[in-house]
Amino acid sequence: MLNCRSICFTLLLIVTGDCYAQRQAVLKQIDLPHSYYYREMYLPQLTTGPSSLAWSPDSRRLVYSMAGSLWLQELGTIKASELTAADAYDYQPDWSPDGHWIMFTRYDGKAMELCVLDFENGKSRQLTSSGAVNLEPRFSPDGTRVAFVSTLHTGHFHIFVGQFHQGELTDVQQLTRENVSSLARYYYSQVDHEISPAWTREGGEIVFISNRGHIHGTGGFWQMKAEPNAEAHEIHYEETNWKARPDFSPDGKRLVYASYLGRAWHQL
Repeated sequence: MLNCRSICFTLLLIVTGDCYAQRQAVLKQIDLPHSYYYREMYLPQLTTGPSSLAWSPDSRRLVYSMAGSLWLQELGTIKASELTAADAYDYQPDWSPDGHWIMFTRYDGKAMELCVLDFENGKSRQLTSSGAVNLEPRFSPDGTRVAFVSTLHTGHFHIFVGQFHQGELTDVQQLTRENVSSLARYYYSQVDHEISPAWTREGGEIVFISNRGHIHGTGGFWQMKAEPNAEAHEIHYEETNWKARPDFSPDGKRLVYASYLGRAWHQL
């Protein structure tokens, strides 16, 4: 009986091992090591509560992602109305300065594409169709451009910008160039990444998070002109952990972000 049990247990381990070996990675178009890092800490997640808040231009309403849809809530109320209900998961909304459009990321199980919601008629449309992972769309202060993160062309996280007009995204260009670091990183790729873009209030430059020149964490805060291959310079460094997501105050004098300083769990 003991030998029979041992044989059965060994066969079970072999079968289980084969199943794990055949398991396909989620969003395999991302070419980075240690997928559990960016998958759990950076990619948007399905939540039962609100996530990824964005202000309306008049500061009276919030749009946020919850349970795979976008929701709208008036400040001072406890009621929320569902804005999207597609056969997919909608994340990371950002409201255009004129209040007409809400851009967001939609995950259909194969890729993450940028979409836009016409707030006046409630209809949404897809803006990108590259099959890449497109994240963190951010309208420029004048609403004519959109900065976002994408794995397009390389499988690595870089910042792109496109022209936005009447619900269409055109002339998409990669802002940050691919750079292979000589640093001995273990948890992160040898290729530097750039994530979490935020426009300066005059709209001529962006701030972002990058691990250029650093081994640990997702990097420091960098600033550059919103032009392809412009020179960037580091304006502040502390070890970040995928979730800094900086944003400027309305007067452009302060920058708020989620800090991992001292390895405390993300404090503003």
